[in-house]
Amino acid sequence: MNRKYLRRLGRNLTRWTSVPYLKALKRRIGALETVVDVLLANPVYEPDPYTAFNGQIGRQRIFEKIVGPRRFDRIVETGTFIGNTAGWMNHVTGLPVHSSEINRQFHLLARKRLATRKDIHLELGDSVDCLRRVANSPLAGECVFFYLDAHWYDSLPLADELRLIAGHWRDFVVMVDDFEVPGDDGYGFDDYGFRRSLTIGCFGKVFRELELLAYSPALPSAQETGARSGCVVLAKKGSNAVKELDAISLLKATGTH
Repeated sequence: MNRKYLRRLGRNLTRWTSVPYLKALKRRIGALETVVDVLLANPVYEPDPYTAFNGQIGRQRIFEKIVGPRRFDRIVETGTFIGNTAGWMNHVTGLPVHSSEINRQFHLLARKRLATRKDIHLELGDSVDCLRRVANSPLAGECVFFYLDAHWYDSLPLADELRLIAGHWRDFVVMVDDFEVPGDDGYGFDDYGFRRSLTIGCFGKVFRELELLAYSPALPSAQETGARSGCVVLAKKGSNAVKELDAISLLKATGTH
């Protein structure tokens, strides 16, 4: 072995055993395992309440209460994953769904599973870039329900997503998955370290800046099913959506009122 080869080998070993590389490798292996499992068990999407919204029946009831009285034109989702929630939202409402996913394997899997559902439009890419394209299209004039679930990786795009929504839409409701439910530790939420958790403490300032009022599930976590992940529902202060959210007993005002 010559010295040049040994130096290159040393650099590669350092890279291959680094923490970021190992984390990325673990994510890729996990994604591939998910793809194989779903292709073997459920290669074609069939509506199933036990897979939508993390298998949370309480969350599904909140969604149905929100979309029931509202005349939404469309649903926009960030974080398609394997397509279960996009498929369910389309099935329940009959509304077109526009969904984006940054992971190519998950995107291709969702596209295959949802191929027969012509009202579901899937896009591969970063959630902020995808939202920006939607915001600069005629869809910006529509009444939209946003479901934000694109925070699986190292980036946390929620603030940028909300600024795009609040800056381009007047009539909307946002639901954010994996968000803290204050006062109920039984609900899980994403925490990526210092000042990088999906909590009112980290995002309350953004909500106030954008004049968004926040609501949490009123259902105790002990009565929820599935993953028992928390969420927050947001609407623009002074909008008709706020009046409708105030009337939903499954929600409680939190943090920004």
